[in-house]
Amino acid sequence: MADRYPLVVDSSNQNIKELPDGDSLLLGDSEKLRFGDGQDLNIYHDGSHSIIEDTGTGNLVIRSNLINFQNASGSESLAKFTENSSVQLYHNDAIKLTTASGGVNITGVATASQSANITQVAITSNSASVAWDAAAAANAYHVTTENTTIANPTNQVEGAIISVEIAQGGTARTIAWGGDFEFAASTAPTVTATANKTDIFAFRYNGAKWQEIGRVQNLAQS
Repeated sequence: MADRYPLVVDSSNQNIKELPDGDSLLLGDSEKLRFGDGQDLNIYHDGSHSIIEDTGTGNLVIRSNLINFQNASGSESLAKFTENSSVQLYHNDAIKLTTASGGVNITGVATASQSANITQVAITSNSASVAWDAAAAANAYHVTTENTTIANPTNQVEGAIISVEIAQGGTARTIAWGGDFEFAASTAPTVTATANKTDIFAFRYNGAKWQEIGRVQNLAQS
């Protein structure tokens, strides 16, 4: 144990009044810095681990416009949190996950222990045209109400995969496709022209066209 030196303490409230210039406050293993009337917050080293312990009411709040967690030597980043911007998570000092205004960006392979669940979003026809936002409605469904055209999807990103379920109502309607859709032999499909039947189409964006990669038709709806 290093030599210890007395601190100048205010006897009226036990607050430290003075720490000699250039000196450090040295505490031995399991000797704690305690904060709060009920000693709610403790900071200490137990001989094996360094611990910040909040046992009181309320939250442990860390405030900063930029928080950067680093390794012990300060040579690698582990995580960064930037106000009004991104959260970045690292592996071996390489960014693997970054939050963005539209969701998250992942670098590398994402492995799930269960299947992915993409929320199904309705896309509707207005003035005989169906607007389709590929980012907001990657798993889309459309219940026919009129003869219409599935317009070219917006917010396209190369490599994106989208699908649409087209459900005929009590009256069968026709569906046409925007010019950015590409089908086998460059021939657009004819949707099932039977009331209360469903077709499903899937597409992948190659940077210029939404190429059809899957099709199932004439499905019962119940």
